[in-house]
Amino acid sequence: MFYQIFTVGIIVDVISLVNNYFGCVFPAKGWFWDFYLSMGTFVGQMYLMIAWTARGIQGCTVVALALNRATAVCLPIKHKQIWNNKYISLLHVFQLGIGFCIGSSLITQSFYWKFERNGFYIQFYNKDFRRRFFMAAYVIETIFVALIMIINLTMVVAFKTKYRMRLTSQPHLNQKVMNEKQRQEYNLSIVAGLTCVAEIIYYLYVIYVFGINTSVPTRVFYLLYDVINDIYCGLSGWLLLIYSRSMRAHVTKMIRCPMFGFRRMRIMIPAEQQFSSATNIDANKNTSNRRVPTCGTPC
Repeated sequence: MFYQIFTVGIIVDVISLVNNYFGCVFPAKGWFWDFYLSMGTFVGQMYLMIAWTARGIQGCTVVALALNRATAVCLPIKHKQIWNNKYISLLHVFQLGIGFCIGSSLITQSFYWKFERNGFYIQFYNKDFRRRFFMAAYVIETIFVALIMIINLTMVVAFKTKYRMRLTSQPHLNQKVMNEKQRQEYNLSIVAGLTCVAEIIYYLYVIYVFGINTSVPTRVFYLLYDVINDIYCGLSGWLLLIYSRSMRAHVTKMIRCPMFGFRRMRIMIPAEQQFSSATNIDANKNTSNRRVPTCGTPC
């Protein structure tokens, strides 16, 4: 289940990046304006619909992966039972549903291109709807960030508590094993911290432009949004490659032999040994890793 959620998240990140350049960056630079003009506001409207749909899916993906990882740390015995449940596939309804609801709300709206500083930016025609829509986005983003921080803090506290208890109750553990557990805890803390930082930065930006200062110049708004969006979409993949040895090994195999790597995706050794494996002594009981904004557990 972890890799299913992870794959959906990566695909959405890539779509969001491509959409951001074709629907926002290129018009802002004044590139291909003849094409955009010939299409009316269709391209701009599609850009906004895809961007907001992707943002909703990204938020839900982070929450789902955070839950996956947290259950591996807090409930290691029941973790596989929970995530192998026949109804767990309904999680994809949550992962995709909220985003599609947000994006589809823009279908009936009217838009126009605004010229500013030699660039063109798509704008809402109905200002009242724009205000309500941005306020709803602020509320949803608040919920996402609150859930992510609560889940991650709970997971980190549980991880540290179990680790310390094991130190006092099983002092005979091999020093090599203890060093490995310390490394896993360190990796977990870094990934969780960077994930929370990325979410908080995005959240603060949403608060500022949608709540505190709604009169930010269009060019500045889109410039900051483009930068944050690019970093956010690219962060997850790099964190996974940096801190997951099993994922690095898998990517290396795919580079050497793409078809072999693709066939091995479903039977690849879970990245569960990377982070919360310290919650169990035996390697065959390990469970955790993630995609990022919040490490999850392959299941």
